[in-house]
Parts: sequence; C-alpha cells; structure tokens
Amino acid sequence: WAVAQFEEYGLSNVTIEEAGEFPVAFHRGPWSGKMLEPEEMTLEFGTSAWSAGTRGVVTGPAMLPPENVEDTDPADYVGAWIFNSAQRGRRDRGDRTQIRAQREFLENAGVAGMIFPTRNEYITTGGNSRVEWDDLPQTPRINMLKDHYDAIRDRLENDEKVVLQFDIRNHFEKGPTKYYNVWGDITGSEFPDQVVVIGGHIDSWDGASGTTDNGTGAATTMESARLLAAAGAKPRRTIRFMLWSGEEQGLLGSRAYVEKNPELHEKISACFVYDGGPNAVAAIPMVPSMKDDFEQAFAAVIGLNEDLPFRLEAMDSIPRGIGSDHESFLRAGIPGFFWTQEGRANWRHGIHTQFDTYDLAIPEYLEHSALVIALAALGVADLDGLLARDGIEKGDRRRGFAGGGRRMGVMLDGTTVERVVEGSVAEKAGLEVGDVIISIAGEAVDSRRALMRAIRGEGTKKKVVVKRGEKEVELVFEWPAPEEEKKEEKKAEVVL
Repeated sequence: WAVAQFEEYGLSNVTIEEAGEFPVAFHRGPWSGKMLEPEEMTLEFGTSAWSAGTRGVVTGPAMLPPENVEDTDPADYVGAWIFNSAQRGRRDRGDRTQIRAQREFLENAGVAGMIFPTRNEYITTGGNSRVEWDDLPQTPRINMLKDHYDAIRDRLENDEKVVLQFDIRNHFEKGPTKYYNVWGDITGSEFPDQVVVIGGHIDSWDGASGTTDNGTGAATTMESARLLAAAGAKPRRTIRFMLWSGEEQGLLGSRAYVEKNPELHEKISACFVYDGGPNAVAAIPMVPSMKDDFEQAFAAVIGLNEDLPFRLEAMDSIPRGIGSDHESFLRAGIPGFFWTQEGRANWRHGIHTQFDTYDLAIPEYLEHSALVIALAALGVADLDGLLARDGIEKGDRRRGFAGGGRRMGVMLDGTTVERVVEGSVAEKAGLEVGDVIISIAGEAVDSRRALMRAIRGEGTKKKVVVKRGEKEVELVFEWPAPEEEKKEEKKAEVVL
C-alpha cells in the first residue's frame, strides 16, 4: 500500500527492501474474558505479542499461587487461572528463587494461565520477538486491568469461589518471516546523490490500532511527500521519504538500512524522525555549528502559524537515548533529529496502550506538522552544503549507554545487557551480562524507548524482570536521590 501511495504521488526510486526476518511470526486474533462465578462480569485485559493463546475457550477456577510448592499437589492447580501478585518492592535472592520455583511448578502442573495486574488504567502491549519455533511459549500470561484484578483477588483472599473464562486467539506461524522498509524520493536537481531523509516507523504494537505510535509518524511522512510532489518542488538535494519496519523490536529497519548502505553515510545531510505521537511538531535541536544553516533552512517554518509556534533549540550536542530510528543514523555519525512535539494530547495515554486508536489523532496538528516537515526538508536540501557533523558521538563506543543504560549503569544492545558497570545500581540489583530486560515496574520493555519510559516513572525502587537463559528472574533496582544519582551516572560514564 505504501509503495502504491508513493508511486501515486509521483515519487521516484520507490523501493521496498527486505530489512530482516523474524524466526516466528505472531498473529493476534480476537480476545475476550469474563468472570462467570459468583457473578458475571466482562474483564478487560491484554497479552503481549509473541505470547501464548488459549487454544479455544478455556474455563477454570481462579486461584492464588501456593505459598510452598513442596507441600502442594500439582493436580490441585490443573486448569486454574493463577492470580500472581505484582511483587513490587525489594526482594532478596531467596525470595526471587522461591518465585521462580513457584511459577515453574505451576506451569508444569498445567495451569490455564498466569494473570498479573496492570499498574494503573493502562494495559500496555509489547513483546519479545526472539521466539524459536521449537520453544514456543505455552502458558498464557494475561495483564489484567488493575481494578478488575483487585476485585477478583479480594474475593480469592476471602475464600470465595471464582470461575473465569478466556478465549485468546494468539497464533504463531513458523518463519522466517521477512519485514521490509519502504521509501520514495524527490530526486535532487543539483546533487542527486546527496540525501535528506524524512521518516517514521511503519510498525506498531498490536494492542490497538497504533495511532500514537506510530501511525501519526507514517502519516506525516507520507503527507509531506505528497505536499512537495504536488507543489512540483525541485530540491537541490534528494529528499528521501522513509518508512521503517521493526522499530518496536529494536530499530531493526532503520539499523538495517544504515548498515546496508555504508557508501551513503557521508552523503546523507540529515535524518528527521517523527515518532512522538499526535501533538504538533514544535521544535528541533541544533548544535552551534548548525546554527546558521538551521536559521536559513527553517526560515519558512518560524512564524508559519502563530497558534502553533516553532523554535530552534540550541544544544551542545544532538540528544541521544530517545530510542527511535534517528539513533541508527547517529550511530553512523549522520546528523539525526527527533522532532519535539507539543500540544493538548497526552502522549502517555496512547503509546503502547489499549487506547491507541484512531480517535487520538488531531487533524490540525497532523496537517501543520506535515507542512513543517515538508518545508524543513526542502530548506535543508537547498542549503549550500551538507550539515556540519560536530556534536555527534559517532560509532558504537557509547551507543549502549544511551536509552536508559546510563541510569541503570549498563551497556545495552537493544534490551540485552552487554556490560554491567562495577558499583552501579544494576550490579547491586544482581543484573548479569546476557540478561534480556522484559519488564520494569510492571511495564513491558520491548525497546530502548519503553525502557526509558519505565525507568522515568514515579518512584526510586522498581522491580525489573529479565530473561536469564530459559528462566525469568526478578530483580529490584533502587536508585539514590536525584543529586546522588547524577554523581553515579557521571561515574558510570567515566567507566564506560
């Protein structure tokens, strides 16, 4: 569809290119659940991508997990829906070992599924795509709306009989399953081999329709292309409009594009990424060496709409650690920018939640943003030269330290731990090299951006769940007061 749209706009060099493959494909069908006894109530819940379904309608008792598995008959739990606690707060190694043993016991016993509470009214969707066909998840893991979870758990703690019924149609398909990037160009009139990249990721998590993340980014990218093509724009440099896949699984599409095209690194003037939700594009960061060029390139944008003002934000270096596709370009030493967006929308309300539906889009913001992006792309493409590259940390030396790594005291590859800094919060919590971070404080962690968001949530003490080999391990991270934390981050930065 995207290829057809780009071709309809009249773009040149319209391309769909394989970016990689997943070993197993995941398909989410309808899902529903309800309490049957002691009264009927429809339940609100979600499941992660690449997680097990129910294989049809499954009815069974709701039960609390056993306190001591050694004295428990596994037959008592066959077909039961287990209400696991959120288990937030500090736990020692003995507690964590007990929890792992408990969950292994229950899964081996043949429970119907494991149920966990959300932290609030948001049911977040994420997922671990590193699933192998010979080792598929077998036990459904349900994230139930906190209010519904609490109501049922209260009944169980008062020894009431509760019967639940779920129908979760999650399906796996043996891969490899390919994923693709799509792009189209307005070819430059003077320097066709030099490129300004405009883009956003075309994939979204499937708990809802993905307006916030990143339907709005795909829409503004395509609309900016349509606007410039319809206007007959003839930029001095090529403007490339890109839609990347696999961003939510770790910037897979953009990283593949950058890695496959090393000859373009010195020819790409800049990459501008829209991945901030429904609000209007309101600012862009710039370093001192770019000031004159940006003032010229964005002259048509400044003052474009007094109700939606736009500004240039002076910074010492281009910000990293946001966890979006511009970072794939930054890692290669290419100026990469993430639009600052502002407005009345609550970005947190939509991102990765059950509420991320079409009605979150704000038409006047999208129309304005597409125009800003189009004018900015044309302005940068028409500069006398490529943008300066000062203020960019090139290469991989610190890439794993961004996106939450600094605050945790680790080097990360996606959400996999590559290195733990001695004396850091991570080391004190027991994090190990090779651990894959699954969730923080009850929020699924499927990308560096999700990791950052979870870390930034309220509280200095958070439960972190990691996959260690074939097991899930629960750790507790406890951060110091803000002023002390800054000292720890500086110390970790020196070590790394």
